[in-house]
Amino acid sequence: MRSRHSRKAEPVLGTSISREAAWPEDDTMEPWLSNPMEKLYADYFYFHFTNRLTPQGRNGCYICYEMEGIRSPTSVDRGVFENEFYPKPRVHTEVCFLNWFTKLPWAKTLDPGKKYTITWYMSWSPCVDCAEQVAEFLKKHNCVRLRIKFPRLYHGNKPKYQQGLRNLDAAGAELAVMCPEDFKYCWDNFVDNLGWSFWYWKGIRWNYHVLDEKLREILCNPMSSLSPRTYNFHFPNLPFASEWNNTYICFQVEERKNSSPKTYYKGVFRNQPSHLQQGYPEEPLHAEQCFLSWFDDKCLSPPVDYNVTWYMSWSPCLECAEEVVSFLEEHENVSLTISISRLYNCDDEDEQHGLQLLHEAGAQVAMMSPEDFKYCWDTFVDNLGWSFWYWKGIRRNYYALDEKLREILCNPMSSLSPRTYNFHFPNLPFASGWNNTYICFQVEERKNNCLKSYYKGVFRNQPSHLQQGYPEEPLHAEQCFLSWFDDKCLSPRVDYNVTWYMSWSPCLECAEEVVSFLEEHENVSLTISFSRLYNCDDEDQQRGLQLLHEAGAQVAMMCPEDFEYCWDSFVDNRGRSFWYWHGICWNYHVLDEKLREILRRG
Repeated sequence: MRSRHSRKAEPVLGTSISREAAWPEDDTMEPWLSNPMEKLYADYFYFHFTNRLTPQGRNGCYICYEMEGIRSPTSVDRGVFENEFYPKPRVHTEVCFLNWFTKLPWAKTLDPGKKYTITWYMSWSPCVDCAEQVAEFLKKHNCVRLRIKFPRLYHGNKPKYQQGLRNLDAAGAELAVMCPEDFKYCWDNFVDNLGWSFWYWKGIRWNYHVLDEKLREILCNPMSSLSPRTYNFHFPNLPFASEWNNTYICFQVEERKNSSPKTYYKGVFRNQPSHLQQGYPEEPLHAEQCFLSWFDDKCLSPPVDYNVTWYMSWSPCLECAEEVVSFLEEHENVSLTISISRLYNCDDEDEQHGLQLLHEAGAQVAMMSPEDFKYCWDTFVDNLGWSFWYWKGIRRNYYALDEKLREILCNPMSSLSPRTYNFHFPNLPFASGWNNTYICFQVEERKNNCLKSYYKGVFRNQPSHLQQGYPEEPLHAEQCFLSWFDDKCLSPRVDYNVTWYMSWSPCLECAEEVVSFLEEHENVSLTISFSRLYNCDDEDQQRGLQLLHEAGAQVAMMCPEDFEYCWDSFVDNRGRSFWYWHGICWNYHVLDEKLREILRRG
């Protein structure tokens, strides 16, 4: 701790204090007179404000404070506080500042309708008792916005100190770890630097990222960015990475109101070890759970639509997938896209089922392509201007993992969510923006006129980025069904009655493929009912429907009873009755007449 002045070297309020001053043997210490100081000496700053992870001998605490608009609307007041310890018991520097501030004449006349900003650059994060007193101060002074930045965490691994920081955060204090630019700012504004430039010590940025990640974990807040080292360790799409136990989510949230972008958020979450959580739960908090908790608390508003994108180092486990699905079902104004670097336990049927549940709930699930990795590097990594480096095997690994994911998701969905069904199946006369096609199918196997087996499920057209090799055209729902049916079911000695309930009628190309399939498999009969006619005024699309009719397929529009049957048979409706939307009967008759006219012309 720095030396104190004697009476013969009495300090003047608001000036720097010489550390060389010493007390004569016959002298006595005077009561504390140094707070607030104007500036720190350079060696004091470098000693006390270093962000080394394991500093020794830093028992004192300093606050470099900055107050905006307190004394006058345009005023900026700066100074330095340190703890007091003589002649009374030790008073921590935070309390010294609060005691001083509340006695200022300007502090007593603050306008409750305005916001006054106070920034602390502290050499240590607050202890538990000081955190409690600062939180109490903020409750009494609602007009004060307090930002606290520090280079190190005081007892950052002890639960009670972590809880103190959480209490401060809950009280409205803005907590952050000092970044390299903050150290330079303090050097330029709070240090008697004699005109010297700030010297960035070795490890300053790396230590910042480590401590910032630790603080974010404690507060359950997203990190602003990842260090290059962390990204390059945790995100490569290696085929074998079983020892990589942490999961990171780089997220983007776009708020949309009236179809126009409103607000944009981005950040990073990591799974939180159990010892960082209040009450020490047995299980750690996964990254997905951290995001959902934060998103629910900070962002979610019913009148706003949200487009959420996740770039994940691991695919979600079954438990997290189920939580995400429940969240999407409860919040129909949220759409989710998930891009994954690696598949978690991809041969485990439970984990595969989790991915299928996400897919069925409407989440867009894909593997991260090389371009996605570069995007994350540019958007979520503190890369210091370095270009992204494509590691060996990045594209080959992507294709292998993408094929595996496609295999998992190409199995039929067991059911649709009510939200998906009510969005994609209504028989609206104008639905040009509905680009996905869904097939709710039933397959009856009959042998000797006896029912042998029964299958049902749902297929959706598969976007091209989910297919191996990035084909130019996506895989249509009809093609997904035919591929699955040919692989899993088809036997020449069994008769099959197949029924499709489709959100769109087949296009010409799919109609031709279905006709060829029926001609090759005479033991298959097909009935197709669809909600809407795809490009019904186009002669090519009309020809496709005529070809199906001529090949023996039973083609019809879905009547209101068909919509109710699909709701009861293919939708996870949780016991809710089907709701007949306005115009369902009228639209059916109009579309049915149009279809009959097309088939008559064939």
